[in-house]
Amino acid sequence: MRFGIYKKGQGYWVRVLTAAFAGIIIAVGCAWLGESLSTVDLPKPTWTMVANPASGQSSPTLATGTQVTLLGQAAQPGDKPPELGTAEVQSVSTIPMGTQIVVKKFTLKKGTDASQVHGLALATGGPEVMVLDGSPRGKAVIEILYVQAAGVGVLVIVGLIAIYWFVGANPRTVDFLIATDGEMKKVNWSTRKDIIGSTKVVIIWCVLLVAGLFLVDSAFAQFFKLIGVLQK
Repeated sequence: MRFGIYKKGQGYWVRVLTAAFAGIIIAVGCAWLGESLSTVDLPKPTWTMVANPASGQSSPTLATGTQVTLLGQAAQPGDKPPELGTAEVQSVSTIPMGTQIVVKKFTLKKGTDASQVHGLALATGGPEVMVLDGSPRGKAVIEILYVQAAGVGVLVIVGLIAIYWFVGANPRTVDFLIATDGEMKKVNWSTRKDIIGSTKVVIIWCVLLVAGLFLVDSAFAQFFKLIGVLQK
């Protein structure tokens, strides 16, 4: 790719407007890409949950490395909650709302998601010993904002390079834009007076058309009411 502007100053407005419209397209593409990347499901090595002892249970001892069973909501009071998956305790701390538990190796059965986790058991088939306050929150390996910024940044850089190449560096496209600018200068453009006059004619005809349609609609409405087709 050559550097510098090829035939600088020639075909100025066509080249500038082409770059501007291309920039708008890139901006729309960046907005779409950023929105799309916001839904990317990144790997979450750790999950945080806040829990309290279940009814009739004392607060269990949770040490680092303890395996816990993730339980769902019981269908009926007194029913055994379904087992949704397993996790391994990484750290435990006490907060005003209860016990904050950070787990790793958070594994759910197929067809379930974290929002369905309602409680914890210390062993497979064991009773529910803790009830969650809200749903587990996963911490992704990288903030989704950084992924969005990287994706949009790459698109912007590629887009700017493409615009520069198309309107400033590539002889074939630049010559085409210059030729287009030259042909546009040969066109006998309408004068300001002609444009204003044509605009007035269009506006007047639109007003007359709307008025005519309103009168016809009103006349038909009255006629159909008169013969009983429409209710008054």
